[in-house]
This record gives sequence, C-alpha cells and structure tokens, in this order.
Amino acid sequence: MARKIVLKIILPVIVAFVAFSCAQEAMPVGGKKDVTPPSVVQAIPPNGSPGFTGKKFELKFSEFVVLDKINEQLLISPTVKEKPDFHLNGKKLTVKFKEELKPNTTYSVYFGDAIKDLTEGNPLHNYSYIFSTGDHVDSLSLSGKVVNAFDLQPSDGVMVMLYRHGNDTIPFDSLPLQVPPYYLSKTDKSGKFTFAGLANDDYLVFALKDLNSNYFYDQPSEEIAFIDSLVRPVYIAPPRVDTLRKKDTTEIELDQMAIHVSDSIKLDTLKTEASNAKLLNLFLFQQKDTVQRIMEAKLTGLNTIRFIFSNPAGDVSINAVNYPQRNLWHLNRWSENHDTLWWYLNESALTVDTLNILIMKGSDTLDNTFISTKVRERTVRFARNKKNKKPASEKKDLLAFTTNMKGGIKPVSKLYLEFNQPVTHILSDSILFVSGTDSIYAPDFVPVDSLHLKFLFPVKLTEATKYRLSLPDSCFIDWNGYFNKEKNIGFSTKANKEYGTLTVNLSAEKPGNYIFQFLNSKEEIVKQYFITNDTTLSMAYINPGNYILKIIDDKNNNHRWDPGNYIKNKEPEKVTYYAKLINVRANWELEETWKFNPEDQSPSPGKKKK
Repeated sequence: MARKIVLKIILPVIVAFVAFSCAQEAMPVGGKKDVTPPSVVQAIPPNGSPGFTGKKFELKFSEFVVLDKINEQLLISPTVKEKPDFHLNGKKLTVKFKEELKPNTTYSVYFGDAIKDLTEGNPLHNYSYIFSTGDHVDSLSLSGKVVNAFDLQPSDGVMVMLYRHGNDTIPFDSLPLQVPPYYLSKTDKSGKFTFAGLANDDYLVFALKDLNSNYFYDQPSEEIAFIDSLVRPVYIAPPRVDTLRKKDTTEIELDQMAIHVSDSIKLDTLKTEASNAKLLNLFLFQQKDTVQRIMEAKLTGLNTIRFIFSNPAGDVSINAVNYPQRNLWHLNRWSENHDTLWWYLNESALTVDTLNILIMKGSDTLDNTFISTKVRERTVRFARNKKNKKPASEKKDLLAFTTNMKGGIKPVSKLYLEFNQPVTHILSDSILFVSGTDSIYAPDFVPVDSLHLKFLFPVKLTEATKYRLSLPDSCFIDWNGYFNKEKNIGFSTKANKEYGTLTVNLSAEKPGNYIFQFLNSKEEIVKQYFITNDTTLSMAYINPGNYILKIIDDKNNNHRWDPGNYIKNKEPEKVTYYAKLINVRANWELEETWKFNPEDQSPSPGKKKK
C-alpha cells in the first residue's frame, strides 16, 4: 500500500519534468533580429570569368532566398532584347538567357536589392554578376551621382545610360531618342550609381527618369541629364585583404575579376587615372515644353472666366464666336508671366448663357470650347428649418475679397483689400478704422491696378498695437452691382523686439547676373533680389527661425531659373547654397559674408545629406 502511494507521488513529477523539457525546447530563445543578408557561396561559372559559353549561370546562397521585383530591379549591360528566365530551387538560383550573347563582350548582370533571404527579407544589396564571352573580362568602372538641377537633392531610381563613342550615323542629340543604351545602371536613394565591367573606351553618358521603362527619352514629362563631353572609365583595384584572415565571398570574387583584366590594358596608367578621376555629376531637369497648350478654360467663380496656358500667350487670340466684340461685356487681366488670363464679365452687356470660345495661335486652333456664364441659377431656394419649418432667406451673391489684415502682422506691412471683380464705388465715409483705443474714419483707399481689383489702405502702423477695420454692408460695390457683406476685421502688430535682422555681404567670384533667394526651412521664397555686383543686403523684421541662402546663375537675365534643353545642348542654370543654415533670433542682428561661385553647386544645408 505504501509502494502504491509512492508511485502516485513520483509519477506526476516525472511527467511534469518531461513536459517542461519539451516546452523548453519549443520556446523561442529571443535575442536580436536577424539582419544579415544572404551571401553567394558559389557562382558557376565563377563571378568575373572569361570564356563564358552556353546561356546560363548559377548562384548558390548561404540560405534560402526569394526574388523580389526582379523585373523592376534587374539591369543587364550591354542590354539584351529579352529578360532571362529565373529559376529558384532551394538555395540555388539559375539564370538562363533567351538569346545568343555577343562574342568577345563583357556582361554585367545587376540584381539591385531583388535577392532577399526567405525568413526576414534582408536584401543582398547591389549584387552584380560579371562574365565575358571573350578571353578577358573588361574591368573598368564609372561612378557618379545624379541630383535634381534646381535644389541639388539626390534623385533615386534614375536610369543612367552609356553609349559607346564612334557612332557616326546617329548624332549626339538623337541618341536617347532613337537608340537604346549600350550599358545601364540605376541610382540608389543617395543618387549614386556605378558601372562595372566596362571596356577601355570613350562613352557618352545620360541620366533619364524613364516613366514608361523603354530606355528612350520620349515623354514631355520625363527628366533628363547629360554630360556634353566624352568620359572614360578607370580601373579600381579590389580592396586590400588581410592575408591572415579568411576572405569572404565578395573579396574572393573581386580577386578573381582582377586576375582576368585584359593584358592589353596598362594597369599602372589606369591606376593613375583612377586616382585623378572625379565622380560624374549629372543634373536632372524636366525640359520646358515649348508647345503652346491651353491647360484650362472655364468659369471659376461669379462672372469670372480663367484661361491658363502652358507658355506665355502674347501671340494667342481669344474670341467669343457667338457674341459681338463691339460691346464692353468683359475686362481682361493677364498674369505677370502672361500665361494666365482672366475675363471679368459684365452681366448687363452679356445676354447669352453660354459662350463659344475660339482660342488660336496664328492660324492654328488651340481650343474651341463652350463655357457657361452662370455659376448657378439665381432662383429662390427654400431650405426648411427642422424645428420651426420656416423658409430660409434667399442666398445672395456677394462681392468677395481677400486681405492681409489677419493675425499678427509686421509694423511695416502695407494693408490691402483684393476683390474678385472690378470695384466701381467705395463708400469710405461709412468705414470705421480703430487703432488701439482710438477711433478714426478710414482714409481713402488707393487702387493698385487699372481694373480696381486691389486697393491699398494707407495707414501708418505702430508696433505692439491692436487694430480693427469695420466694413459695413455695401461699402464696396462692383461693376455688376454686387456688394460686400458686413465684416469686422481684427488684427495686431508685434513688437519690434520679436523680429531679427540679417545683413548679407555678397560677392561673386566672377561677374554675371544672379538671383539671390532668402528661403525658409521649407525652401519657400521669403525675399528675392536680383544682383550683378558685390552687394550688401539688409533684411529687417524677420521672424525667428532657420533660413537658407541660395544663388541662381541667371544666364539669360530673365529673373527666373531656367531648366536645360537637351535638343539645344543647353544645360540648366546652375544653383548653389550657402554652406550653413542661418538661425535668426528675436531682437538680434546677424551678419554673414558669402563669396559665392555657382560652379561649386553646393547642396542645401537644410536637408539631410544621404
């Protein structure tokens, strides 16, 4: 009986121990996440081999891998007509070409980040497999960076294309338009690119934001960069390896590739060239479309039609086919760049509900459209109140306006009201302006433009003061008889000590026409000046914060930055930034001296460098 009792006590303990052991074996041990990418343990034939025959090669990895967006990331140089087949079997990838390869040619198969481990998705970054169908492997390289020409920020995912020199049948300006590139590369997030396995030859280089993935510059919205001179690749020796430690796969492949360098290349000369070589810098721009197009033609508000053109439209005619031109039924206003036109309609002179508008450039018709002149039917609309069931009053069309009288403004601000229709009557004696605790009637408003759309309000402001402008109903009346709604506008000025002052001493290393831009942290223009000589600029009443200084080399002196023109072999106007951020503090005077050279093309300090 005692033996049975002992067994009953021991058995649960044994079972519990076994159960604990099993559970302990299955529990995750924790630790750091695996961030190690897969590695190539064997390539057949070895990476960097000459005498490649057949149509396939194999890569064996240290772990199971997957291919992620291989069709988007794969680049083969020289280019092939059809992308090869890919077959994954465990840890082995087989790549099989579908076409005959060129004889005596070095090929580079660039995988980008398409090869990833199965479990964590860690990519084998920028892996390339290089081989030659001849008796040697071309081992020269080119590298560089592509940035946006206007703000000098890195351009990611841009195709960089090489063309071999010596093509006498196709002119330079037609290469990316008509001929596929011989070699391809792609920029990474930092805008950098590299070509490997290049022959000892001269090349033309282009960068292209290829929107339709056909390797041709054939879309108006595609961006392009080019170098108008020939470039020659250099030999970059593999890194020195400590002979006392075991080499990894990448180092072994580099050594193998170095062994197969062509005997015809003088390595000493190429090493000297490599030490002197600079990275290629390409500046990407979208070429301005010179074809005149009508981007918009429509009624944008009460009695207002807006026309927007793709280019300045001084030679464009706009006529209403179904309405006589002798009546003054509309007024015109062009934008400063002459690419936008507003028509302000006069209701009493216009008796049709729809205008047939014909827009022409010379004898060419840009558009023939019908535009309604009514925003909505002006009929009484009754909206029932759920509580008292009484009809709401008719919604009236009112004269609208905008103003800078809001919040806290600078004491040197010029106050204005800007209306959406020409104003013909101002009842200024009914307008009340309150400064602090004193009340005064507003002085006369001064029109800024001939159509009487914008009016200055000439009042001398003082610092740290509250203001109120009372506009009674119908004190402004437009040429159609519409009037403003009653409105009280409250605003105030800040104390002078809440602003900072900046003085910038500018001097150019060479004479020219320059645009100086004072930018906020979002690179929006705060102030802009046009200079030709050494200049000292003093800027007061600056809100505290970080600012950026920028110079544009205004070659054609048109007071704006111009992109390049590939067809005309014209590069974009060069820009450069001051090396540091300008920190403006309240009640503080700051002075900076900048001797600039747009050729330096230094990037903005306001954005994180990659």
